[in-house]
Amino acid sequence: MDKIQQFRQLIADADYVLIGAGAGLSAAAGLDYAGEDFRRKFREWINRYGIPDLYTSGFSPFETEEERRAY
Repeated sequence: MDKIQQFRQLIADADYVLIGAGAGLSAAAGLDYAGEDFRRKFREWINRYGIPDLYTSGFSPFETEEERRAY
């Protein structure tokens, strides 16, 4: 049995498969980190904190932990 067949069998036999992925996966799927959808859905946060895009928002100095979670 070759490695691909072995891999297929492992997946078929597994109860769960955990996939770890980074930002490249969402970008490859077409997520626009600063596009019109971002500007429309996050306008309140953009206006309040000057957040230019989704990536940068992770480093924004939110006033409270509750605001960070709400964002």
